[in-house]
Amino acid sequence: MSKILIDAGPSARGWHRLEAALRCGQLYSWGYGRNGGSSNPEFLTRFPATEPLVRGGIGHVGLAHLYQRVKCVQDGVSYDQFYSPADAMALSASSFGDLGDEMLGVALTAVKRYSEHYGVESFEVVSVEEEIETEFLGYRYTARADLTVKDLAGKTWLYDHKFVNKIESKVYRRYILSGQFLGLIHLGTRLYGSDFGGIRLNLVGVRDGKFERVTPEPAPWMLERFPHVVKHAEELIARIESLESQGIAVPASPSEHTCWGSYGECPAFEFFRWGESVRLDLK
Repeated sequence: MSKILIDAGPSARGWHRLEAALRCGQLYSWGYGRNGGSSNPEFLTRFPATEPLVRGGIGHVGLAHLYQRVKCVQDGVSYDQFYSPADAMALSASSFGDLGDEMLGVALTAVKRYSEHYGVESFEVVSVEEEIETEFLGYRYTARADLTVKDLAGKTWLYDHKFVNKIESKVYRRYILSGQFLGLIHLGTRLYGSDFGGIRLNLVGVRDGKFERVTPEPAPWMLERFPHVVKHAEELIARIESLESQGIAVPASPSEHTCWGSYGECPAFEFFRWGESVRLDLK
């Protein structure tokens, strides 16, 4: 019997898709629109993955399989149907080519340290990498909860794993206004009501070997307005796709703030620098 590899990727209509449109029309077009995504098999070779994203992607798979084992033990069932965390990470790494091979050792070490640090958990695992959804102002919105747990007081928490170089104060503030977490708060509140405890950043320090679990500081003004952010992003997407259908070039947003972020240059940096001529060089 073939074993199960847990999907730890983005959800169907989640924040990453909306964020791409809000960040840059061209980035959305080549990542999710008619020019990119599943409709264009050359997309991954055109936009090479970055080290932090590959490391984090492999690490997410490892923690997914680690906590699936915990859930199976708690439920009194066998976990043999799932790949072991190490085997699952190796499979994930293979999809990223040479960079995946390079990052596999880093991610394996981080997950091993993590499992030793949190050797005994006091919570019940409710679900692992579960896709949940709601609706904002008529638009479907989804998210993949990395880990859903119930604590000893009966409160349900949504955990989101983040693999960072080192844990420092700026890491905590980075996520206060993150649409990803604002969306998770709405989802958790709607799904669990008064039993919702909140969200937790499950920080894994790859280089410093430290670990933290924190709840981001509140952002009530933006949280209240988040449904309108979703609506605005969906309307942007509709305009982008309308331009694509007419064969009209989608505008880009060239700026040092959009083309260069906390993880370095945008994956599409060289492509948008040189255009179609760079395609062969990135293969």
